[in-house]
Amino acid sequence: MAKNPAAHAVELHRWAIVIDCHSDILIPVTAGKMRLGQRVEVPDPRAWCPSAGTGGGFENFGFSAHTAHFGPMGQYDLPRLVEGGVTALACAIYLEDHDLDRAVEKGLQMAWALHHEVESNANFELATTAADIRRCKREAKVAAILSFEGFEPLGADLHLLDLYYKLGLRIASLTHTRRNVYADGAPLSPVSGPGRGGGLTALGKQAVWRMNELGIVVDLVHINDVGFWEILESSTAPVICSHSTGTMFVTPGQEEVSPLGIPGRPGLSLPRDRERLQALARNGGVLGIIFFYKEALDDVVADIEVALEVMGPDHVGLGSDYYGLELSPAGLEDISKVPALTRRLVERGHSDDVILKILGGNFLRVFEQVWKR
Repeated sequence: MAKNPAAHAVELHRWAIVIDCHSDILIPVTAGKMRLGQRVEVPDPRAWCPSAGTGGGFENFGFSAHTAHFGPMGQYDLPRLVEGGVTALACAIYLEDHDLDRAVEKGLQMAWALHHEVESNANFELATTAADIRRCKREAKVAAILSFEGFEPLGADLHLLDLYYKLGLRIASLTHTRRNVYADGAPLSPVSGPGRGGGLTALGKQAVWRMNELGIVVDLVHINDVGFWEILESSTAPVICSHSTGTMFVTPGQEEVSPLGIPGRPGLSLPRDRERLQALARNGGVLGIIFFYKEALDDVVADIEVALEVMGPDHVGLGSDYYGLELSPAGLEDISKVPALTRRLVERGHSDDVILKILGGNFLRVFEQVWKR
C-alpha cells in the first residue's frame, strides 16, 4: 500500500536533522525587545501604527516601519523552533550602519546575548562541533550556531577572530553589502550603494586562511563577484552560501530577472548565475535557500528544485533569513512552519534521502568536514 504523503512527511520530519543556516534574531534579542524562550506575537502589520520614536535600522533597505521595528520577531523563538522541529539555527552577528563606530563593542554584546540565551534556556545549547548538533537532536534540544554576517565586529584586528572562535563562532562571511577592511560586499540595490570591483584585501586573504586553519566555515553570502572567485580559489575547505536563492543565475538565452519579483531590486546576494552555483557544488559546498521575500511556500520549493537541477542533491540546504512578517511566504510565515516544506517536497516526489539532505544533512556534512572535533 502506498504511503500517505502527509503522514510520511510528519514521520520524515521527526527523524530529520533540520538546520537553518541563517537568522538575524540576535538583533532584537540584543536590543532587549524579546527573549528567545518566550513565544513572541507581533501585531498585524495592516493594523499597527508606530508610536513616536518607533523605528529601527536598515534605512537603506526600503523596509516598512513595521519591519524595521520588529524585524524577525514573531518568526524565530524557541517555542517556534521546537514546533518546527528545527535542530540547529545559525544566529548571525550583523552590525547596522549606525553601529559601525562601535563595531567591536556591539559585536561582543551580540555574542554575549546569545550566550545569555543559552544559559537561560535548558533546551538551547551552543553547538561548536557536528557531534553537538547530533546530540541536540537525540536530546530534543535546539542547537545555536554563532555566525558572522560581515567581519565588522573584528574591526581591523584579525586576532579577534581567534577570540570569537573561543566564543563559538563557526560560520562567517567577510562582508555584507558594504566595503570593509577585508573585502568588498555586493550591494543589494542602487539605494544601498554602487557596484564595486574590488575583491579580498591582503587582510581578507589572511582571514580566509585563518578560518580554514581554525575550522570556521567560510560563507560566500554578500561577497562581490571578484571576492567570490578569490575565496573559492583560495579556500582549502568546503564553503557555503548560507542564505541565497537557487534561481539567481542566468538561464542560457534568457536575461537575468529578479527572483524577488520587485521592480528595480536585484537579487539579495550572490551567487547569481549557473557558473557560480556549479562552482560552489564542485567545491563541496552548500547553498542555503532563502525564504525571505518569497510570495508563497511553492516559490521556495521552486528555488529548491532549480538548485537541485543545477547543483545536485548534495549541495542544497535551508537558510531562511526571515525578516518581517510582511516579507514572509504564505504557508511558510515563520520557522514553526518548516514541516509544511517537508510535506510539499514529499508531495513533489523527492526521495527521503534527498529531503533529509536538504533539511540539514548537507550542511551537517560540511560542518563535519570543516569544524574541528
